[in-house]
Order: sequence, then structure tokens, then C-alpha cells
Amino acid sequence: MGDASEGEILVNAGVERAAGVFAVTGDDSRNLVITLSAKQLNPACRVVARCHDINFFSKMSKVGADAIVSPDFTGGMRIVSSMIRPHVVSFLDNMLRSEGDLRVEEIIVGMARDPVSIAQAAPAHRDYVVLAVKAGEQTLFNPPGTHQLEPGHVLVVMASPGGRQALEAVLA
Repeated sequence: MGDASEGEILVNAGVERAAGVFAVTGDDSRNLVITLSAKQLNPACRVVARCHDINFFSKMSKVGADAIVSPDFTGGMRIVSSMIRPHVVSFLDNMLRSEGDLRVEEIIVGMARDPVSIAQAAPAHRDYVVLAVKAGEQTLFNPPGTHQLEPGHVLVVMASPGGRQALEAVLA
């Protein structure tokens, strides 16, 4: 318990061994300091920061935020999407609430794996659809079956829980 913008509080909370930190107070300045402090104490941790004022986005990025979320911007986009793409929004809402149906997931290609094509590793199947492949900073949407998957690539898939498990087993 305490003010996470104080380094001592973060240390007491175990930030040095944390996989991630949420900087999500209602104050952008405080979230900026929490992000900076967390990254200084543990550069490897993933920091997700909340940001209301778009003028803080570049600052949050510069101090090391791995992801910056603006509830106001996201909410605005959601409202507009509900108006112009109601069926898509309804589909995504149902998917997010579903326990056993399809979900959008990410699967990391194992580091000990030899390069393999998508068609070989993840042939068309009812339990999953490969939406994209992320390689470093590049994202290839709707990749062809001939695309070569390499260690460290991330597949973005729409999959059932069983489909995800099957793909993880093949790509581990």
C-alpha cells in the first residue's frame, strides 16, 4: 500500500522481479513517474500506462511505457465503431465474453524451431484462423500459406481453446 510514484513503494511491492507493472492512476503525471521508476528499477518488466491527455503519449513512450492506453480515445473509437460497424462490434463483444468459443490469441513460435511455412504448421482448420504474423516491428496481415515462420515470430489467431492448444503444441 502506498504511492507507487515513490521508488521505495515499488521496491517493497517487488518491482525488481515483476513481469509487469500497470501505471493506471487517474493522474497522467503520476503514471509517467511510475513508468519511469518501474523501468529504472526493472528494465525487463512490461509497463502498461494509462494516459488521458494525448500530449503525454510521447513522454510516456520516451520513459519506457511498453503500451499506452487512453480510455477516452478507446471509448471514443468504440462509440464510433458501434455506429458505423455494429455487426463487427457485436461479433467482437460476443467473442470477448465467450468462454468456449473463438477468441483472438497470440502464439509465439518456439525458439528451437526450424523455419516452417504456415501451411505446414497451421493448415486451414475449423478451430483456428491465422490473422497475422508479427516479426519484430512488422506485421503481415492475412499471411499466405507459403509464409515462413521463424523462431520468435508471433501468430495472431482467432481460435477456440482447443485450437490454441493444438497450435501451441505444434509451434512450441
